[in-house]
Amino acid sequence: MFIKTKAIALLTVLLALPAAMPAWAKNYQINVNGIVCEFCAFGIAKKLRKLPFIDPTQFEEGVKVDIENQRVYVSIREGEAVDQEALFDAIKSGGYDPIKMQEIDEVASPAEVSQ
Repeated sequence: MFIKTKAIALLTVLLALPAAMPAWAKNYQINVNGIVCEFCAFGIAKKLRKLPFIDPTQFEEGVKVDIENQRVYVSIREGEAVDQEALFDAIKSGGYDPIKMQEIDEVASPAEVSQ
């Protein structure tokens, strides 16, 4: 009887885990030439946040701009495909030059994106 009770408890915990775990969005780092000030960062972030596949629950409403290193971080909604062309077009429309895009994992280590 003890083993049966333990097995049921373990099964209950295992079945509850997937529901309790957060869904991870995909995050990307984009190297961009021309980001030199807060105004630049604000303009880029504003344009990128308008894209329908950006996940506003991550970073700062889905976008984080690192002025010092001229990098933009974006989070893509779970289940959505990343549209690199739309991302680059949004950045270019502000007068900036996107160079390279890399996928980053949960610990923010870059993994090259090929397209």
